[in-house]
Amino acid sequence: MDKSALLKRYSNKIPEDVAASVAKFEQLLQKPGILNVKLLANFGKDMELSLEHGTDVFRGLIVQVASEYKVTKSDIMWFHPELCKGRSMYKGGDTVQKVSNVDDFNSSVATYSTHIIDEIGGLQSSKYTIVDMGAPAESKVLHDSWQLSSAEMRSIYSDIVKQKLNQLSQTKRDEVAQSLNAGERVMNSNYNMLYSDGRTYHFFNHAIKPANGKALLNVSPLVGCATITADKYVESDLLTSNDYIDVNTLGDAQRERAYVSCKWNGKNIINTYTMRKPIENYKSILDEGHADMYRMEQGFFSANPVHGKLPTDIVLFLTPVPELIPEQAVCRQHVRDGVINMPATSENISKLMTTHWKTLISKRYVNGNSLILPRSMVEQSLV
Repeated sequence: MDKSALLKRYSNKIPEDVAASVAKFEQLLQKPGILNVKLLANFGKDMELSLEHGTDVFRGLIVQVASEYKVTKSDIMWFHPELCKGRSMYKGGDTVQKVSNVDDFNSSVATYSTHIIDEIGGLQSSKYTIVDMGAPAESKVLHDSWQLSSAEMRSIYSDIVKQKLNQLSQTKRDEVAQSLNAGERVMNSNYNMLYSDGRTYHFFNHAIKPANGKALLNVSPLVGCATITADKYVESDLLTSNDYIDVNTLGDAQRERAYVSCKWNGKNIINTYTMRKPIENYKSILDEGHADMYRMEQGFFSANPVHGKLPTDIVLFLTPVPELIPEQAVCRQHVRDGVINMPATSENISKLMTTHWKTLISKRYVNGNSLILPRSMVEQSLV
């Protein structure tokens, strides 16, 4: 297993939680038909898709398998369910306000700018539209059918080609760009792709096979995108798994950028995609790839609808205090009132009752430090 990019990211000291994830892929390599695994710099758990599917889904790796390898339900760990996603860049385009059909998870449609200083010191600015999405509904149907039938990888590859899943994803991106009056498509980078070398198959999970030595990366939603020079493969993004910007330390202009320049469906102010930080060594990767940067100006992003499944500490960390919420931000009123909506799980209720039971339980059931309960309630819950 090739861990060189991951070791470089962590200066040869992989954290314990990441090491536990790496161990899962060392075990995977013991399965017949799994030939090789490369862990990239953006390797980690795909938190949203893991919560959505109720099992570990990872991102940031390349897995080589034999043609007769049969996919099972457990292979969702590396065989990412969002197949044939891509990132396309177009010249110009209108300012993005709302895109009705943006994918649910980790996708975006946004306007970007790039700035170049010419030979006499003049500043030249160019505007682009970048659409990052796939065909999730069609991908899910195929992905589910392969797992249920334990399909061989060679037949999976054939199905992807026959169903023209990659072309469908590209058509959807082109249609979104056209709706924004964007011009010529100047670059495209696909990821979550299955490739064949004639004998075996390589699955590029959040990894890109560069075209003409170039790739279009998502550094992070707020930082923007970059084109870099690369050879055989490169990370499709430079995002961490669950390391977020501290929303309560942002300045006024930064909050406007995070909550007004960025929009998404719904009124939940928490967005685990837009607030995700880039990986620790992203600047060195960009320097090594001679990157050209594209700054995000305004965009519409996936809502990442797993709010009710998020751990309490993440919900609290990503919820700004009321006085720091921009007036133009789309936000539920109870958040502006300083109220946080939490799932009523047994764990949350138990923790709250430890210190706040007298406040939360109706006073007719409380007498000093005692509970005055109906017999039926005691029989059902406390015996």
